[in-house]
Amino acid sequence: MMLEPIPFLDEVLKEFLREDIGGGDLTTLAVFSESERKTIVKASLHAEKKGTLCGTPFAERLLRILDPSSSAKWNYGEGEVYPEGETIGILESRLSDLLAAERLILNLVKHLSGIASLTRSYVDRVNACRPSGMRPLRITETRKTLPGLRAFQKYAVRVGGGQNHRYDLHGGILIKDNHLAVSRSVRGILETARRNAPHPFRIEIEADTPEQAMEACQFGADAILLDNMPFPVLAELVGHLRSNRREILLEVSGGITLERLPQLATLDVDVLSVGALTHSSPDAPIRLDFLD
Repeated sequence: MMLEPIPFLDEVLKEFLREDIGGGDLTTLAVFSESERKTIVKASLHAEKKGTLCGTPFAERLLRILDPSSSAKWNYGEGEVYPEGETIGILESRLSDLLAAERLILNLVKHLSGIASLTRSYVDRVNACRPSGMRPLRITETRKTLPGLRAFQKYAVRVGGGQNHRYDLHGGILIKDNHLAVSRSVRGILETARRNAPHPFRIEIEADTPEQAMEACQFGADAILLDNMPFPVLAELVGHLRSNRREILLEVSGGITLERLPQLATLDVDVLSVGALTHSSPDAPIRLDFLD
């Protein structure tokens, strides 16, 4: 399963391989004969802890770039939860190619499964805590991603059940604190943005204070990001904003931990954006073992 293709996937994966292999795998060339290097071998991906699987299409493609005859058999599908101690999948390829690709495969699967697993924890908890009858509450990541890995990391968030925030600066109009630091006027910057914004983009503004949020609501922001506010402030502010404009999109960000979700899930907001999904998710504990 791939929820959406990664743009220019083969070119990106080939660059990953060039970076890691360089001029060739000197160790494999030094210790195995040519006939040995062509031997077909198998390796298993083994889960040392429960998690949500992500990255299988990239693992397969990396190996097939090197060895078109390679194969992969997965015991769990992309986005499925695998238990601790289980074999996730079996890879089969020529010895030299599996040795060349093993670190890249493991790095990607561990990293992306870590993001998907953490995202799944957020999504499951917020759904469990959300009072019935309230509007859906989305979990998204932010642009706090590693250069070159953004498409992969945002893909992993989707696999984990989350949704994506804007992909890049061209993906939406979000007026942040540094824009306001230059403009100094919420009303003025919103009016200017509305004159210049391409159709049909909505205009979102980040508010660091309740005063900024109320002003943004008054002067026509389509969405307001409430950033780094304590829960009591958020609870009162969201009530005021909804009483003024019921359907304005409200997003909360800043220090959103799993421990805070039971409180935050009670707010009448639409989005919780969590930078930690991509910048602080631990790699999933998965190992790759060659089989006899």
